[in-house]
Amino acid sequence: MADQLALSLRAWPPDDKTTESLPYLIARINEQRGSFRNITEASLEEEIQATKAGEEEDPPADNDAFQDSQDDKTKGDELAVAREDIIKRVAEAYNTSSQALDLVSLLLTSHTPKVAEATVSPYVKQTIPFGSLGAEIMQATKEAEPEETSNDLVGLGWRMRSLTRSATSLLTSAARLEQEMERESTYWQQVLEVKEAGWPVSRLPGDRQALGVRFGFAEAHAEFRDRGLVALRRDADGNVELDHGQRWRGEKRIRVRVVQDGRVLAESPTRSMGDDKTLSQRLLRARNSLFDEELYHELSREARNLVSQAVRCVGPNICFPYDADSQIEISLVDVAMEEPLGVSSEDSTKPSAIAISLRLLLSHAHNQNLQRRLQPPPPITDTPTARPFYSLLRPILEIIQHQSMRKTVQAEFDALKLALSTASLSFTPEETSSSLDLNRGTNGFPTDPSTAKTLINWLIQPHHSQMTLSLPNHTTLMLDIHTGFFPPTFGTSFQLITASSAPESAIADMPQVMQFSTIEKLRKHIWYVTSLDTIAAFQATASASGWTQPSRYQAELQRKNGASRPRDRLSVNIDSDGLTASWVCSGKTGSRVWKSDSRAEDGVLSLVEVVKDQFGRVGG
Repeated sequence: MADQLALSLRAWPPDDKTTESLPYLIARINEQRGSFRNITEASLEEEIQATKAGEEEDPPADNDAFQDSQDDKTKGDELAVAREDIIKRVAEAYNTSSQALDLVSLLLTSHTPKVAEATVSPYVKQTIPFGSLGAEIMQATKEAEPEETSNDLVGLGWRMRSLTRSATSLLTSAARLEQEMERESTYWQQVLEVKEAGWPVSRLPGDRQALGVRFGFAEAHAEFRDRGLVALRRDADGNVELDHGQRWRGEKRIRVRVVQDGRVLAESPTRSMGDDKTLSQRLLRARNSLFDEELYHELSREARNLVSQAVRCVGPNICFPYDADSQIEISLVDVAMEEPLGVSSEDSTKPSAIAISLRLLLSHAHNQNLQRRLQPPPPITDTPTARPFYSLLRPILEIIQHQSMRKTVQAEFDALKLALSTASLSFTPEETSSSLDLNRGTNGFPTDPSTAKTLINWLIQPHHSQMTLSLPNHTTLMLDIHTGFFPPTFGTSFQLITASSAPESAIADMPQVMQFSTIEKLRKHIWYVTSLDTIAAFQATASASGWTQPSRYQAELQRKNGASRPRDRLSVNIDSDGLTASWVCSGKTGSRVWKSDSRAEDGVLSLVEVVKDQFGRVGG
């Protein structure tokens, strides 16, 4: 029996968690030590000292009896638990072996169903059909060690690739963040430069997240005032880009041309000076473009009401006469598509002056809008107030017409002077003042032409020119040429003041101040007065010779030529051809013309010499 193997079927005792609970410990202490009242600090110290010294006291006999009974009770409980555990494990083993038998029997039903049928459990027979499970013998494969190493390397490579990708992503993000910071810095630096340059920067009314800059004019029409506010967008490089919106059609400029028979004689420059390197330059060019667009719009509105002044709208051009054989054409052109004609700067002086004057007049109109807006508003009525037309073309037409009239009058006087000087008669025309000359400072305006206010006042004022004529008999004519296209005058009028040195002459009986509405009437009156004054001058020279004037209001002299002979007559007439002297001497008629387009030459007889030659002597 000693050589036989002893196999214990007792299971390993399970852990009892109740032995660690506080009530169990307190009950056990009460059983071993008794009540807590018998335990003192001194007895515990003595027990500890005795334990250290190896003097352990024997437990009491009562405790041994109680311990034996408790051990017997514990062993019985443990034996019951062990028995239940053994039965449970045996049942699990039986169940496992039955399932294994059913599996093997089900596999054998594919080959020997009759033999396997005897070992299959009834449950499997009812639920699983025979032959539904099969098996094959396969050769087991074993992974080689190099493949395992390769898998480890692949895993390491994937990890390294993921780490590299993460590092690259972080570096790219850092670089992108740095570029974004540089772009933001560039953008705000340019915005600050615009602010410091004086351009008003604010948020857009429709987009509170975007900044905008106002470069337009507050007193312009609503359409152009709203277009004067653009957004400050940031481009890919961080620079500020002006977002004009869909209404932006490129940079525009007003072009003024002098055209004669379809040929351009001169034009104003349209290309802007400078470049687009700075944002302030781009804003300035955008402002000028918007200003010229508004100017062209207002010129088109005004031109429709100036048809009586020969202003016409032909396609995109606004045309009006400049002189006898040329005209002015005003149009709005695209700067990018416009090609200059290559005319000299001298040829472009007049068109440039007209373009600058139109821009000054529009600025003056804006200032007037501001002044009206500062005044108390008019009473509210049911009738809407129409927007008035700006006076932009009227001052230009006024200056051109006044200059043309002044040149025409000067040409008439020069021709008359040429004819009278050929006849050895004195005639001196002199222009004393003209409002077209800024340096003279007429009408009390400043003489400094450099200020814009002076130029605007000069443009909108009625223009005057004064000329003085000294006639042969010391008669003085003072001519005032007045041109205005505003009430109460529309056009050019002439005022002539006559000052005669001979009170007995017919010229002294004429009105001292006379008004003329046309240059033809003025011309004929001056010819008439000059003819009378010429006869008076000749009569004063030959007064002792018997010449008399039958009528004070006719430029004619008579004298007696014997009792039986008709009277000798001498008359003077001035017209567009020049000075004409006609006579009747001893019944014979004759005439002599001193033309206004010829100059005095040696051998040409004067009026006195012609009279001497025809009548023999100046006298009877």
